[in-house]
Amino acid sequence: MRKSKIRQKLDAGQVARVCALGAHLPYYPQMAAHFSYDAVWVDGEHRAWDPHEISHFISRHHLADIDCAYRPPTVEKTGLSRLLEDGVTALIIPQINTVEEARQLAQSTRFPPVGERGLDGSGLDGGFKLHKTAHYPAEANHETLLIPMIETPLGLKNAAEIIAVPGVDALLMGPGDLSLRLGCVGSIRDPQILEAAQQMAAACAAVGKPWGFPVKDIEEAKIVVDMGCRIVVLGNEFTAVQEHLKEAGAQLQQLLGP
Repeated sequence: MRKSKIRQKLDAGQVARVCALGAHLPYYPQMAAHFSYDAVWVDGEHRAWDPHEISHFISRHHLADIDCAYRPPTVEKTGLSRLLEDGVTALIIPQINTVEEARQLAQSTRFPPVGERGLDGSGLDGGFKLHKTAHYPAEANHETLLIPMIETPLGLKNAAEIIAVPGVDALLMGPGDLSLRLGCVGSIRDPQILEAAQQMAAACAAVGKPWGFPVKDIEEAKIVVDMGCRIVVLGNEFTAVQEHLKEAGAQLQQLLGP
């Protein structure tokens, strides 16, 4: 099966580069791959995707040889299995707060002996059985990643137990939701978010697993990388369009007036 770019970077002790996407832009995986990203974090939590639409879009990632890291709208076992069968490389699961939730996710998304994922192999991830090998279950367990998001004080409190669950590969902090609950700013520059990230980083380091963080600019990226962050999320289509229109609109305002 296809080798995960995130996994390759993590196994080599390097930092995986991820950009984010909410809209259905067919060209986005190819562009992201061209500009040296390892994965696209596709948002299915806050954006609606038709099942056939997301299936087709995942295949675009395979054509570009870039990971599709999908944040799904469900944690239902069959729904998660179908996403993996369609070729999703990483599942980024929002608001995981307890070790019990993490264990259930691992059971749903990992083949035995780690979990209880149902075997098919006729999807894109198994090469439509044409390229499926006898080692497919073990390969799938290694080449797909399960990444719970830490977005609440309860999740942060339980981070050490969550990351220790077999089948959980990494933790990703959600500074926006966490800051809403802490009453601070959703940035690594904020002292409360910095302290939370340090706590999560320590939990991951204790079991030798990586952690990730979405940043707003390259200065924030340097902060988290210096802290040991191994999955950095920087860049998204919404901000890119917003900033370009802001700049172009200001130029037109200067040329043409109000």
